[in-house]
Amino acid sequence: MKIIYLKYGELTLKGKNKKVFINQLFQNIKIALKNFDLKIIKQYDSSLIKEIKEEDFDGVISILKNIPGISQIIIAQQLERNYNDLVKFLVEKFSNLKELTLFKIETKRNDKSYELNSMEFSRKLGHDLLVSNKLLKVDVKNPQYKIIVEIHKNNFICYTNKINGRGGFPIGVGGKVLMLISGGIDSPVAAGLLMKKGYKVDFLTFISPPHTKPEALTKTEDLVKTLTKTCPYVPKLYVCNFTKLQHELSHISDHSYQITLMRRYFFRIAQELKNKFDYDAIATGESLGQVASQTIQSINTIESVLNNTVVLRPLLTYDKLEIINLANQFGTYEISILPYADSCSLFVPANPVTKPTIHKAEKLENELDLINELYNITIEKHIETKLIK
Repeated sequence: MKIIYLKYGELTLKGKNKKVFINQLFQNIKIALKNFDLKIIKQYDSSLIKEIKEEDFDGVISILKNIPGISQIIIAQQLERNYNDLVKFLVEKFSNLKELTLFKIETKRNDKSYELNSMEFSRKLGHDLLVSNKLLKVDVKNPQYKIIVEIHKNNFICYTNKINGRGGFPIGVGGKVLMLISGGIDSPVAAGLLMKKGYKVDFLTFISPPHTKPEALTKTEDLVKTLTKTCPYVPKLYVCNFTKLQHELSHISDHSYQITLMRRYFFRIAQELKNKFDYDAIATGESLGQVASQTIQSINTIESVLNNTVVLRPLLTYDKLEIINLANQFGTYEISILPYADSCSLFVPANPVTKPTIHKAEKLENELDLINELYNITIEKHIETKLIK
């Protein structure tokens, strides 16, 4: 029987909580594959997917690659625990060789009661394959095929290739995080990394019409859809119209602080939503020193507006190439580079301050007579909640 064999990876280290993690992953897999007619079997250290139509394999695997908590995805053959049937299957697999082919047998004896140990089993199976086909040759260092046989209580599972999964923990075992997302490369990647750690992530974005185009919001929605397409929940995207606050902030006497003050108000708004909807933390795509607002001094000045709020920054020490590689892995890069500017990029001053102080930021905010009134109006009237399906 041709099956998909899923390995859990990090989940096996969770001790007494392992059962909770595995149950959550099993539910997430069932939800993600609900449109396929399959049989999914939960096991202690793996899951098996059976009764898959041949035309569905590629689609199922494509989905499984994006489910956090799965370490490896293996297309395997499950056979009755009959040694002769295993040999027959492998002989047939290699029956059409036209040139010398190097192979290696690797045995994993999950059932320790089996009469041969792993080394003895590999040696015997390798010998029988060599006898069956003169174009096969053993090479334990550089084989073209590594044939892995797992010996279980009631069957053999045999395979040659493994596909890397997302790894990490299943979504739902962590907390609930509100991600500040723009249309750039970094923040979607940060969200993907938090999901990989088992967090449910909802999103907050800022628009400044007519300065930002409708396409910029569509781009952000597409990023959220891409990130959450295999999620076991319906994510929310909070859309804050920041135009009135943006205009008021443009009146400060020192324009080098404009991005600093803008981000201070982003954080204030995020904290309002965090407290209202019981998020455990807010998160950003900041990478230390990458731009002026991401120096230690900037981070400190911006974050000082918060009270009892944790800020998660998964990309803090990543360089740009590492982030781009992850964006390609998560499928967000091509969307992120579409040419629609967001609120941050449109209002960057010519010479942004790199070492702002809290005292100066507060002094500049106090210059703005309408800022508190406009902030309250924004909170009450200018935040829309979208469900991303």
